[in-house]
Amino acid sequence: MAAELDNLQSPDALFRGFRIATMAQAGTSLSTIDGAFHKSPSSSYGTVTDCDLAVTNGRIQWILPKSQTPKISESTKIVDGNGLWLTPGLIDCHTHLVYGGNRANEWEMRLSGSSYEEIARAGGGILSSVKATRAASIDELVESASKRMHRLMEEGVTTVEIKSGYGLDLDTELKMLNAARKLATENEIHVVTTLLAAHAIPPEYKENPNAYIDIVCHEMIPQANNSCSAVDAFCESIAFNVEQTVRVFEAALQNDLDIKVHGEQLT
Repeated sequence: MAAELDNLQSPDALFRGFRIATMAQAGTSLSTIDGAFHKSPSSSYGTVTDCDLAVTNGRIQWILPKSQTPKISESTKIVDGNGLWLTPGLIDCHTHLVYGGNRANEWEMRLSGSSYEEIARAGGGILSSVKATRAASIDELVESASKRMHRLMEEGVTTVEIKSGYGLDLDTELKMLNAARKLATENEIHVVTTLLAAHAIPPEYKENPNAYIDIVCHEMIPQANNSCSAVDAFCESIAFNVEQTVRVFEAALQNDLDIKVHGEQLT
């Protein structure tokens, strides 16, 4: 162990003075040097104290008690936590962060006893956001979503999935995905994008949802291929049935995209 410590490369950054949250059992901390657990000062729930955490090339190199920390070079950046928490970044794997307008009035309707389905069938819900999102520019979508993004980041989120689904036409769905990708370039957060074109039946296809599914499968998914990594669908009584959902997923897989599902949320 001592020889391995002597041969350690000096890290790019050293995090010192933090309370480190780990998945280790109380009284242990994980040393990534030899993959074994080593005793170090800690309290309950895997909290590790009096340890240094080294990062090289964006990855944790090791976590060691201060007494075992090897000599570091002058170029190593030292970050002093002053007793703050150092935790893994949080992942929000399901967000509708990009959209136009707001539906605050619907919250009042829900509090007054209206169901989600009743609001949707009255023209509210998803279709209310569709109208506002279609009318918004990409810059307007980025500006409004950026505020929501910053709130997530302040809470410790470092990876976020952003779904489309409030366009329900090719141009607006792509606009939403591009807005999400622009958010990724403007913020220090990892963004994963998902095409949710099969979110609701557009008003113009109310009497022929299968024709809309044709567009989703044959136009939207192929053209959104480079703007997303997955495809989602809303399989529900007020949206798309199982057969239509399967068609969307088959098209996604044919385009080498992952699949997700909003399944039976109401029923």
